[in-house]
Amino acid sequence: METTTAQNEDGTLDIVQRAPSRVSPSSAELERLYWREVGRVTLGLMRFSRGAIRLLGFWPPMLRFGPAESGRREIVGGLFARRPYGSIEWRAPEGEVLVAVRGFRPRLGGPLLRGEQWFHGLVGKRFLADAARSEP
Repeated sequence: METTTAQNEDGTLDIVQRAPSRVSPSSAELERLYWREVGRVTLGLMRFSRGAIRLLGFWPPMLRFGPAESGRREIVGGLFARRPYGSIEWRAPEGEVLVAVRGFRPRLGGPLLRGEQWFHGLVGKRFLADAARSEP
């Protein structure tokens, strides 16, 4: 697995995680696997529900997303987003699978931002391992 993190000049973050894969799941299947890993890593405390990651699936959104379009969702708000900005995408190009957060403007800073990045890294690592094994 390879992770690339970059802070852009405008203060936004790009985090791209990729791993080799012999299968090419659809973007809808990749998204489903990703949200499942969010729930697993948080022991069910955070769930994707009604277009957002929410505490127990009900509480105010931690991150809110627009509709899925071509394997991608825009980040449109939530407690962890400074403002609507950026996107998350899932793809399985030939021979690999990837998840990428691009142009994200986090509300958190310092140690809390590092914690958020660690969490995304853990979810991404588990997601990539699962996606590389799944059947298309």
